[in-house]
Amino acid sequence: MPELDPTRIGRVRHVLGAQITVALDDDLAGVAPIFRGRLQAVGQIGSIVRLPQGLLDLVGQVSLLGIAELTGVQPPAEVVQTGERWLQVQLLGEIDRSTGRFRRGVGSYPGLDDPVHFATAADLHAVFPSEGDDRLRIGCLAAAEEIPVCLNAGRLVIRHAAVVGSTGAGKTSTVATLLQRFAQGGWPAANIVVIDPHGEYASALGADSAVSSVLATDDTRLQVPYWALPAGDIMRVFAGVAGGATTQSRFAELITQARREFAATAIWLTLDPAAVTADTPIPFDLRAIWHRIDWENNETRMASNDPTTVCEEDPGEAITLAPARFTPYAQAGAAPFKGPLHGIHGSIPELLRLGLLDPRLAFFQEPKGDPAGTDPLVSVMGSWLGGEQPVSVLDFSGVPTHASELAIGVVLNLLFEAAVRTDFNSPGIGRPRPVLIVLEEAHRYLGETAVAIARDAANRIAREGRKYGVGLLLVTQRPSELPDTALAQCGSLIALRLTNSADQAKIRAALPDSVSGLAAVLPSLRTGEAVITGEALALPARVLVDIPKPLPAAEDPSLAPWRQAATMPDLAPAIAAWRGGYDGDL
Repeated sequence: MPELDPTRIGRVRHVLGAQITVALDDDLAGVAPIFRGRLQAVGQIGSIVRLPQGLLDLVGQVSLLGIAELTGVQPPAEVVQTGERWLQVQLLGEIDRSTGRFRRGVGSYPGLDDPVHFATAADLHAVFPSEGDDRLRIGCLAAAEEIPVCLNAGRLVIRHAAVVGSTGAGKTSTVATLLQRFAQGGWPAANIVVIDPHGEYASALGADSAVSSVLATDDTRLQVPYWALPAGDIMRVFAGVAGGATTQSRFAELITQARREFAATAIWLTLDPAAVTADTPIPFDLRAIWHRIDWENNETRMASNDPTTVCEEDPGEAITLAPARFTPYAQAGAAPFKGPLHGIHGSIPELLRLGLLDPRLAFFQEPKGDPAGTDPLVSVMGSWLGGEQPVSVLDFSGVPTHASELAIGVVLNLLFEAAVRTDFNSPGIGRPRPVLIVLEEAHRYLGETAVAIARDAANRIAREGRKYGVGLLLVTQRPSELPDTALAQCGSLIALRLTNSADQAKIRAALPDSVSGLAAVLPSLRTGEAVITGEALALPARVLVDIPKPLPAAEDPSLAPWRQAATMPDLAPAIAAWRGGYDGDL
């Protein structure tokens, strides 16, 4: 390489494995020389440099820079003399000049005084290939905006990924960009399920997605049938509590019996009713179960040991949730007497009744299941997958937190179980047609305080999903609250601006040692700028993420209304929507 090569910036002064120190040339003006009319951002953390080695060019990334004369800080191992400007570079791969291809890893190391050059556009194109059949564009290099950055779609989906960043850093827009690339970029049979707790993604995906909402009143209503949950979780959904041991046992006993009765009559089931348990996902009538435990909770008798002497004034009705009425028990040991389970269930029956009447939980009560019809789970899970649309958005906004977490746990669990049991040669989901689950607010479902069914399902997908064709894209503003196991399973990491020190430390620990220095820039990243590393990208890079078109409903509200004439806010529509028609007078 000629000594006067205009791309040269310095020489190697120290080699410690894959980490080298470069002394910048004295005649290099600043750390952003001009080459072919463009500034070359040599002095940026994350900038790419190359070191010619015969038929190979070693490729490295700037991880540290300094001026010893001004800072009083010597470069590593004190090998560069005071007064010199220096860069610390991490070697990451090689470009084969004969083929123009880039490969990760370094087979040889530079010698002292070897020249170091900034990477030109041609070099960067070799490292960051353009969009193709197996790659989708996410943005461009922050230091060279003419260079597109494209992710390996297969590795992004199957080997899991995480998108992290503080509020307002651009997480939702980044995810929306990825989803738009899949939906509009030649992947018509994609299977992407977005768990959307805030209702942000529908506006960004439009006709390219199927949106199901728990608050919808038409065919787009999201359905998560309660009978797909274990018995204990059904109680938590509608009553908000688990109940005492006696209530739990009696509730599970009644549900087991009801599931077995349905299994014995359903023409589309081939199960032995004796094998059915309280947790088997088979339809049953929860209102009938409520009516029974409410009846037991209030029963009185004329003869305490004779069930034929029940003092029933009104039998009530399960379908309308009308409770039975009994003659009140007498005092001082006189008839009527309390029934054997009188009061044992406490307030649970009434809480369960109120939950069944709550319109916010109506999506849990459909479909009911018909013994003479077809398996309702087939159509329900098909709607979760969006039918023939490449992206399905499951909008859980407006649902009580405990109920949404249980519902999301059911969705995750059933999708994974279906993938595990799908034969490779069948037209189902999983290995024959992979599924990507985008989990917004992932820390809510993976942490120790999460509902067990959601936590167990999400962690199981993180650990085992790759084997069965189920990918996970975790999206969170609090990576510090993610368990180490889940984050360690993410093959790719997209980190936007993080201002919290605990979150920065979590991502720093998750980054490979070779690029851990990039974590230092996390607090200063611009909105929409990310550090991307992992299996979906050949080299770690600082990337300006493309702005999605249209945008998701996650942008900051405008203060323009504050400048208008003051009026009393109209709260009635919001309160009516919150109630959903339920006014508390039951």
